[in-house]
Amino acid sequence: MDPADLRGDPMVHENRAGHCLAGWPVTELIARHVAERQADEILAQVELEQQSIDRECTESGWYSYSRRDDRKLDAEAAVLRTVRDWCGQDKAERYDELVALREEVVRLGKLVEKSVKALRDRGHGVIASTIERDLGVHISSLDPDVRR
Repeated sequence: MDPADLRGDPMVHENRAGHCLAGWPVTELIARHVAERQADEILAQVELEQQSIDRECTESGWYSYSRRDDRKLDAEAAVLRTVRDWCGQDKAERYDELVALREEVVRLGKLVEKSVKALRDRGHGVIASTIERDLGVHISSLDPDVRR
């Protein structure tokens, strides 16, 4: 971004030390620019924040009192949706697909490990070892948090 373009906005004030105060239009422009450039990192953080909101909504049942009310949780979720939009639909979709693929790899790997164990338990150790060797990596060595 060209600093001269940002300084040209009438809502920007720059002091003698070079620090700027900007109004919302300039702030939003910068935030959108950063979101587009750092989409992968931001989308990962958005996902973690959304999981936190989802957990809090699930944990606060009908008869329990939450530390935050539903309106605040709804507002936080709306902010996360806005940030996702700023990252760009194509990048958000690619991130979602990557998360889904990682989850599927872990699911299939666990299925293969169960199959290998079942083969060994039934006396087919050679076949189990061959499958295990062909798999190439133990699923237990993968990061358990597939959303990172």
